[in-house]
Amino acid sequence: MNRDNNSQPSEGSNPLVLVNRQLVAGIDPNKLSRFLDETWDLTPGILEAHSSKVVFSFSTFHPRWRPALRTYFWTLLNDEGVRPVPGASPEARLSVRSVSAIRVSLAKALTVIDAMGITNLAHLDQFQLDDFVTSLREEHSYESARRMLTELRRLWTYRTAVDPPLRMPAAVPWNGDRANDLLVAPPKMKENKTPRISDETLVPLITWAARFVDDYSDDIIASFNQYRMLIKFEYRHRLREVSTLDDAQPIRARIESALAELRRAGLGLPGHSGVQDPSINWTHLGRLATANPGWIKRNHFDLIETSGLSVDDNAYLTVTCTGLLDGSLWRDRPIPWDAAPDFAKRLQTACFLLIAYLSGMRAGEALSLERDCLHFDETLQLWQVTGTRWKGAVDTQGAKAAAGEQRSQPWVVHPLAARALQVLHALDNQQFLFPAQMRPQALRGVKPADNLRPGTAKTASRVGADIREFIGWVNEYAESLSRTDLIPEDIDGWVNARRLRRTLAWHIVRRPRGLVAAAIQYGHVATYVTQGYAGSYDSGFANELALERWLERYDDLSELDMYIARGGRLSGPAAEELAHRTHSAMAKYAGRVIPTRRQADALLRADPLLQVYPAEGLHCVFNAEKALCTREDDGPKLADCRSSCSNIARTDADIERVVELAEALSQDRNAPAIRHKRALAIIAQLDDVVAAHQNDPKAGMQRG
Repeated sequence: MNRDNNSQPSEGSNPLVLVNRQLVAGIDPNKLSRFLDETWDLTPGILEAHSSKVVFSFSTFHPRWRPALRTYFWTLLNDEGVRPVPGASPEARLSVRSVSAIRVSLAKALTVIDAMGITNLAHLDQFQLDDFVTSLREEHSYESARRMLTELRRLWTYRTAVDPPLRMPAAVPWNGDRANDLLVAPPKMKENKTPRISDETLVPLITWAARFVDDYSDDIIASFNQYRMLIKFEYRHRLREVSTLDDAQPIRARIESALAELRRAGLGLPGHSGVQDPSINWTHLGRLATANPGWIKRNHFDLIETSGLSVDDNAYLTVTCTGLLDGSLWRDRPIPWDAAPDFAKRLQTACFLLIAYLSGMRAGEALSLERDCLHFDETLQLWQVTGTRWKGAVDTQGAKAAAGEQRSQPWVVHPLAARALQVLHALDNQQFLFPAQMRPQALRGVKPADNLRPGTAKTASRVGADIREFIGWVNEYAESLSRTDLIPEDIDGWVNARRLRRTLAWHIVRRPRGLVAAAIQYGHVATYVTQGYAGSYDSGFANELALERWLERYDDLSELDMYIARGGRLSGPAAEELAHRTHSAMAKYAGRVIPTRRQADALLRADPLLQVYPAEGLHCVFNAEKALCTREDDGPKLADCRSSCSNIARTDADIERVVELAEALSQDRNAPAIRHKRALAIIAQLDDVVAAHQNDPKAGMQRG
């Protein structure tokens, strides 16, 4: 593509906005935004196919700032150099999306300056800058104020490239002090800000998604294929060189064939939905016969009149549904013509839910998957997926790689996720497995829109809306059958793509005993994800797991601390050490900022205070030198726990579990003699553990 080569906007010039940026292939140069436009469309510079539109409007700013701001933002977009922002962390060249994002914070900062009565930034002295900070403290949140400070500093670094009134004085603002020194930072919460999906919502959601993929997909795919085949013969969708008439088969024979197909599918004549008096839908009958509906009505009505077929309550496709729901057909009639794209979209959504949840992919990574991305490794007997990663992908200068980069290692996915990918391949033939548009687009009679984003994959926001529609349809369908397995509303709001990844990490770490849809144990999911995804830190998922393990460990220690503070009993050889570690860990970490994901992983490995592991009827207060299960420092092997180990401590809850285990063994009265004798020995041993907990004078120790 040929683009303007203007190195800098000058008076009277009107260069392209994106002169020095890689653009999406196939963009019409005549539709690219130019310097003097009131609104800049930056979407052609966003190469992620799943990205939404990025539009930049100068109407946000006061008219006095706009001329100079055009030059400033044009420079940010096209200058390859990086100007360090004082008081901020070093950064690479801003991405196109980042340039658009800083507009909001800069607009807020200039609004505050307007309120101070300042019309030219050259007049900003240190006293006025201090007043600016004071105003931010009083009227804005810490995060909003921090961003505004950063953008004013960034503007200062470009003071030689912008014109008045944006040109700031030469003195470094606030002497380079960081935002934390100028503003009062609130304490950070230790919890991950992205809420996980509750089990009450997740389990039926994934169950229904699996039903769509395993049980209903063949019906939906066949129906959608027939829909796409028939729509090609409609005038607006038909290529000009294609005729609906087939000389090899006269029109009367085609009508007879269509009527026979309706009988085979157990259907009547196509009708109109939502009307009291049934009437023939001639348009759909014309589709089925690939003939002009008016011609059928005028010249071959006798075939319709003598067919013996009644008129249906809708215009159905002729694909007989064979999928089952608890042993019964999930649909007793074929899918209606106008509902085929909607069912295809629901199936696509179900596939996304399974792929995103069972793989740990980020939403953009899943939405960017292309055809032929799925492979089966015969040697490893594992399903592998190749694709593009976006987060953390950088070019040789350290800036964001606009086009992303191919993952060096493929994802390893669960067979159900692989099945979902196979379904997507069969559902449509577009490049991306999650195309932005499922319904075929008309070839004529419709004026093409000129404001569409270049990306042809579905956006994360769009898939979020699709998930809501999927849940709504499932609940309406389940209620119509008087079923109880509806998908309840999640306590933290709508389910979205980002929450799927967070929830997977939570479940892998917490190891719940329940099952996911299709009897897939979370432990199995953990194995697949760890092998193919979490094992590589550039994926980011290993860090998600580390943070979840940190949060789990902190939660366990916090509960133990409260238990001990209330006089809870501790017993076992490591009881005193458990009380010490719990008290010390809470004193060290309570109220402190949660570490980063990498720091969390390092702390979990290195800090002895955190080496406390809940197990079956006990707590392992791990010390490698005393452990009987292992001599390694990488943690205990809880499945090989020995009752005589010096690392064992027990709480009242642990003892309750010990009692349950003893009672379960005592119920097996019909066991063979050898096994019964061993069970009695284990029961006696467990009874001794319970008695020791109840009678140990040190069991009620306080923390210290």
